[in-house]
Amino acid sequence: MSDSSDESRIELVQLANGDIALRRADEPNDPLVVITISDKVEDLMPMDKIDIAQSMVEAGIERYRDIQIERVEESQTANSGLLH
Repeated sequence: MSDSSDESRIELVQLANGDIALRRADEPNDPLVVITISDKVEDLMPMDKIDIAQSMVEAGIERYRDIQIERVEESQTANSGLLH
């Protein structure tokens, strides 16, 4: 078991320049992802920039999970000796 104090919190924040950053709370100057939404797109979407960025991050996480599942399934198939 890990102590919750050892775990890093992830946050989605709007930077001073308007970009959205996904970062560890304890490393505010080293973002994991930075999302820039153009003024044209911002004008087209009545949603808040944070909501748009959150949806983008969630979609990325879901896709990453799907890729990992596909890799595990491919590995299991390759190890089973079955041909497709």
